[in-house]
Amino acid sequence: MKKIAKIIALAVCAGSVLTLSACSGCSGTVDRSTNTSPNWLLRGSTADDLDASSPLMQNTETATYSVSFEAGGNTNYSVSYSEDGSYKTELSATNYDWSQSSIPTELRAEGQTDCVYTYVTELSLPVTFTVGGESASFTNEITTVSYFRSAANNLQPVYSRQQIHCYTPNSINPATVELAYVEMNITYETWYSRDGGTAVTKSSAEDGSTKTAGTATPYSLFDASGLAVALRSFTQKGTHTFNVYVPSNGAAATYTASWGSAADIAADDENFAGIRDALNAACDSGYLLTAAGEDGARTFNYTPVTVSLTGAMSGPSNTYYFATVKNSDLNTGRAVMLRMEEVVPFNLGTIIYSLKSVSQEVSSAA
Repeated sequence: MKKIAKIIALAVCAGSVLTLSACSGCSGTVDRSTNTSPNWLLRGSTADDLDASSPLMQNTETATYSVSFEAGGNTNYSVSYSEDGSYKTELSATNYDWSQSSIPTELRAEGQTDCVYTYVTELSLPVTFTVGGESASFTNEITTVSYFRSAANNLQPVYSRQQIHCYTPNSINPATVELAYVEMNITYETWYSRDGGTAVTKSSAEDGSTKTAGTATPYSLFDASGLAVALRSFTQKGTHTFNVYVPSNGAAATYTASWGSAADIAADDENFAGIRDALNAACDSGYLLTAAGEDGARTFNYTPVTVSLTGAMSGPSNTYYFATVKNSDLNTGRAVMLRMEEVVPFNLGTIIYSLKSVSQEVSSAA
């Protein structure tokens, strides 16, 4: 039961369904079956979207999100997440030296340097558990960093770090408030071999555990911390099947991403009102390129995607909404994540992250 609680804790803490579970191990010939495209920059004339001259080598895309919560149907106790919560993501690029001393010896590649993407997320989310007349309040703090290769290299993972300190639901019907939650305070650090075939994970647990796993898979492989970028890089239609390496379990799990139909963000849609304002501001700043109509108003579209674990005991599915790719040649900030709906286990509700702002910051060294 302790391991199950740990997995559930990670699911809610990390802001990603991809920490829910993992298979015991995956094997087979690597076949990158999911094609990825750089839906965040103008695609250049070369086959690779990231090199020393890429704008992202000097610039950072920053997106901020507000947090709201819709309570579920569990009548045994309640969980509430404060609207004072915040979520921020940063997408940039850097040079990665495969011979640096911090990389496990068996994964180093002397004389090899790659331009890689860097994706950073920061979550601060107050939570209150209430059982009967008793309540307990905490603040979840999660920071993740992930490095991965270009879209032309299928966003192959390179490195990730998950720093997790959170409190999350532990039972469907706890007898006391102390039994309603489980605390996690741990850091996972994962390095991948340059060919993507091996992963080494170290944790800050008392036993100092280290896990080495083969990552060969019949599907594309992504690191759990880079889920949002992986989804953003997909073609926004059909169903994509892919594997995700989950550091907490030291193994890969198979997921599907099922895309729905594109829809307009209506002016009177309360769920997207703030998002519309954020997109208009990004257009006014020149970061997003969307032409106004005859009435002077811009039209925005989104496409939803539902992400689910395949196999038995799949747990709840989460839904993400991305700006719809209309013109792959014009919109330099296209396919930004607009909204994320994260289902809390035990029918306790849904956490909703909504875009507040998106912008590009230019490095002083540019």
